Amino acid sequence: MKLRLNENSVRLRFRRSDVLSLSNHGSVSQTLRFPGGQPLTFRAVAASVPQPQVIFDGGTVEVRVPAEQARAWYTAETVGIYGRHEGVEVLLEKDFRRSSVPSPDDEDRYPNPRREALDSRARL
Repeated sequence: MKLRLNENSVRLRFRRSDVLSLSNHGSVSQTLRFPGGQPLTFRAVAASVPQPQVIFDGGTVEVRVPAEQARAWYTAETVGIYGRHEGVEVLLEKDFRRSSVPSPDDEDRYPNPRREALDSRARL
């Protein structure tokens, strides 16, 4: 899972295994340890909320997702789950394979729709 922060948005990108963990177990998290040992944890949690929410507390960015959406996301064709919480845009998206240089974890990423479109055009 990757975390991307902008001025007023929090975006999490999920590999297949991350989406599966969120769907089956109700959560997925990662921790980055900065030099000096300070951790930054980011997690997604299936919760009883009407729309995605984001909370920052004690070095943890927690994104809460409606439990039904979290459970269904693994088998859904839906690319993302989107919402706004107290002025912050909250985006959870499936992570696609790169369309240029392969990455070692491409097997755990979703097929890139752009790449598939380019490949189909090349076959014509």
